[in-house]
Amino acid sequence: MKKQIILSIALAFIINKKAISQKHLIPLEKQDTLQVSDIKTTHLLFDQRIKYLDVGSPYFVADTTQQMVKLKHIGEELVDVRSQVSNLTVITEDGGYYSLVLSYKRFLDNLTYKVKRTVEFADAVKNEVEKEEEKSAELLSLCEKLDKNFNNKIHIKNGKSGDIRIRVTGIFYIKEKIGLRLELKNESAIDFDIDNILFRTKLNKRLSKDYLYQERVIHPIHTCTEDFEIIGNGQKNVTLLFDKFMLNEKEKLSIDIFETNGGRSASINIAREDLLKPKVI
Repeated sequence: MKKQIILSIALAFIINKKAISQKHLIPLEKQDTLQVSDIKTTHLLFDQRIKYLDVGSPYFVADTTQQMVKLKHIGEELVDVRSQVSNLTVITEDGGYYSLVLSYKRFLDNLTYKVKRTVEFADAVKNEVEKEEEKSAELLSLCEKLDKNFNNKIHIKNGKSGDIRIRVTGIFYIKEKIGLRLELKNESAIDFDIDNILFRTKLNKRLSKDYLYQERVIHPIHTCTEDFEIIGNGQKNVTLLFDKFMLNEKEKLSIDIFETNGGRSASINIAREDLLKPKVI
């Protein structure tokens, strides 16, 4: 079984031929293979409705009914070892991922399995979700601090070509993060919907043809602004957070803003010297 998930499987045993059954639960921390017969049907019961199912071999067939999977081997070409092994993948509606190795065996005692996530796996998922929530809350807190520290001496403007004016109105350094605040002004009567803001390193000037240079794209880890529409003759402030980065002595930071379903764009550059003098919060 793949290590993405550990299954806890409880077995229900049939104890006589009159279908009078008694549950004898045996929790298994790991089960490397699930045996499937060609003369009896194996049933897997899940806690959630099944969203996706896949069997890796045509010699094993599967059917689903809400929260149950029915498995059977077709009983053909049993002399071929390849027909006796496969795998089963199940995804439930709550996002649960299950992967089992299947093997053929004609005579089986155990035919019904209750499939659950173990506590260890559930705790791991919960911890991962909590970490993401904590990270998101921390980034939102940093955005609020940047909003409160609006005053900044830096004012970098772009050229006068085009309808969109850009000013860099803030460069900040806070908790190992770099914050950039951009003021965008739409000088046309047509609304400007921002499709993408691209940050990349560029050389300050062209060097010799023998000099090889690879641009780097700097990806923001969080955008403090939710609305990316600049109404006609209006303006918008956009604040972004980055993991700490720095340019070398020959580089500048280039910022390009592109329009959704349109041909308009605008660019501005930030010198290395300006990035080295952020407002520390």
